[in-house]
Amino acid sequence: MKIKILLTILFALFISSAAMAQETPPPTPTPEIDTEDIVRISSELVLVDTLVLDKDGNQVTDLTADDFEVLQDGKPQRITNFTYISGEAGMKAERAKTDKKALPLPPVNVRSNQARIITFVIDDGNCLATPEGLALARDGVKKFISEQMQPSDRVAIYRTRGGSSLLQMYTSNKEILRRTINKARWFPSGCGSAFEATRSDATAKIMTGEGKAAFDDENTKEFKADAAQMERNNQVRGSFGVLNFVIDRLKVLPQRKIVFFVSEGIPITFGGDDTIRDGLRQVADNAIRASVVFYTVSEKGLSIPGMFEARDEVADETVREARIEEERSLNSGLAYLAYQTGGDFIKNKNFIESELVKVLRKESGYYLLGYQPESGTFNGKDFHKITVRVKRDGLRISSRKGFYGREEEVSKKNFKNANSPLYQAIASPFQENGMDIRLTTMTGNDAKTGNFVRAIFHVNGDDLTLVDDVNGMKKVVLDVVGVILDEKGKVVEEFNRTSPIRIPERGVATVKQFGLDYSSDLPVKKPGFYSFRLAVRDETSKRVGSAGDYVEIGNVKKDKFFISGLITTSISADGKPVLPKSRPVEAAFSPVFTTGEPSIRQYQAGVPFAYSFTVYNPDIDRSSGQPRLTAQYRIFKDGEMLAESPEKPVEAAMQTDRSRIEDYGILRLNQGAATGEYILQLIIRDKVSNKTSTQWIDFELIP
Repeated sequence: MKIKILLTILFALFISSAAMAQETPPPTPTPEIDTEDIVRISSELVLVDTLVLDKDGNQVTDLTADDFEVLQDGKPQRITNFTYISGEAGMKAERAKTDKKALPLPPVNVRSNQARIITFVIDDGNCLATPEGLALARDGVKKFISEQMQPSDRVAIYRTRGGSSLLQMYTSNKEILRRTINKARWFPSGCGSAFEATRSDATAKIMTGEGKAAFDDENTKEFKADAAQMERNNQVRGSFGVLNFVIDRLKVLPQRKIVFFVSEGIPITFGGDDTIRDGLRQVADNAIRASVVFYTVSEKGLSIPGMFEARDEVADETVREARIEEERSLNSGLAYLAYQTGGDFIKNKNFIESELVKVLRKESGYYLLGYQPESGTFNGKDFHKITVRVKRDGLRISSRKGFYGREEEVSKKNFKNANSPLYQAIASPFQENGMDIRLTTMTGNDAKTGNFVRAIFHVNGDDLTLVDDVNGMKKVVLDVVGVILDEKGKVVEEFNRTSPIRIPERGVATVKQFGLDYSSDLPVKKPGFYSFRLAVRDETSKRVGSAGDYVEIGNVKKDKFFISGLITTSISADGKPVLPKSRPVEAAFSPVFTTGEPSIRQYQAGVPFAYSFTVYNPDIDRSSGQPRLTAQYRIFKDGEMLAESPEKPVEAAMQTDRSRIEDYGILRLNQGAATGEYILQLIIRDKVSNKTSTQWIDFELIP
């Protein structure tokens, strides 16, 4: 049952607002994403992204349309669209130095579309997975993140075991990515290898003599084989579901997208059940249409097909042949997926992180070739083979191999249910940019009310569609949906509100210039690690903007020492920071008069601004009865540290609550500092317990 409450409140000075709160089901984790303005196959144009390398594996970037030849089903096609798309931004492949004792570096705040989008899918749901294989996959991805991932990279790690990994956001935060990959664990399974029966029969001959050919009779063997095959097929279908889910999320991006699928293999049987092969073809076709390229990686490491293992117990030729056949079956599926989508199959590698770097270096740019197919291409469901050739000698080409003859289905938008663009924006791993939403999340703990997340966001004035209202006023109606998810993907808090905001004529210019600010608290009962998602829609224009953040709620009750609630903000007339306040949901929107608000965080070089924070549970010095804390800050830009302050004492003597120490500092960047994005990292040290806590936040310098 839905509950609707209508409240109207006058904003200070000139804004009046009404808010409607209602219960709503949690957003669906399987979004139906709109396909407008992306690379796709239609009856009018087929676009083929093509990688061209020289004999040394380096990108070739000086080709023209005349250097290429495109054939569909063996027939030459006239190239009508041609461009080279460079992805060299953030490609400085310097190996990162790691120091386990060093403080963690803050991530780079990435808002540019030039960032590399890197996706890993770890097949930990594979019933044929082994502890050794998953360890190789986990260690390889972790080393890539720690040593090779660039500051501007946006990375996501999915797992075929599903769960919370399907609801993550792409991030440049290495700590979050390490937490995700560490969850890829081996679980025992009953499906077994395809050649288990062969190995069992060979063992029986040795242990019981030639008089007994097997431990099980034929009916039992057939039953076990069918059960194991069914479990393997179910597992593979589950993996296909995750792969299709990842493709669906990536297709909103127009560029060529790279997905690393790390797996023990996709078992394909030749003859009999065709559902696995059909499912694999469907994954490949979906990837082709979404411009997704799969680089499949075998997590078996260096292996010799047919080699006897200690677990085989016997050295029998039938076991060797069965093992060779199974590995061929497993590798065939991975090779097919890579080949069809224009990627490579990586196998026999014990250190996959170096192979990942080679792939990303090779994928630093690509040619986009377009042609108009013949009429009737999409009348059936036949597979149409695409062949791309380059006329210059000594070059290698990598491109998709074809597509099935069906047009892309474009679904109509429904703005009234959980499949609406507003909910899709919540479920998407990428920020929706139809409206410019700037988000700040504060976490804290109040002695009376407990843990909370304070959601503070700003809506750009140019993105607001103001319409005429009564008494000469203007009105804008904003829908706001927010959700907090725990590490298991469970919704722990959510809200869905519609806010009609009325603006007198004298306030229109201010709203257009500075926009609107939103601030409200969401209670979170348990300490832990959470993701927060937010989406906003203008009811009139139907434009949608979204933002998200990862937040950690510290455990105050267990006396854990940590820093929280770091913000940057403008300075009031008395020289103190202007702190954001929690406002009731019916009055969460308010006018903005400066870009120095905590939600916007834009400041001018040479103009001072403040940062504020809270330290929880410091130890008390017995001699003085006071905490002994120091604060130090660092300033980063583009991943490089520009400044580091000396340690200064945190003022605690005048505060009555020794478990919650609030303090602030003043910053001013030099007049000549470059405009752009910066990161402020704050380091708090407890000199009594010798503990350290750190937190960071981004801000921007504007002209």
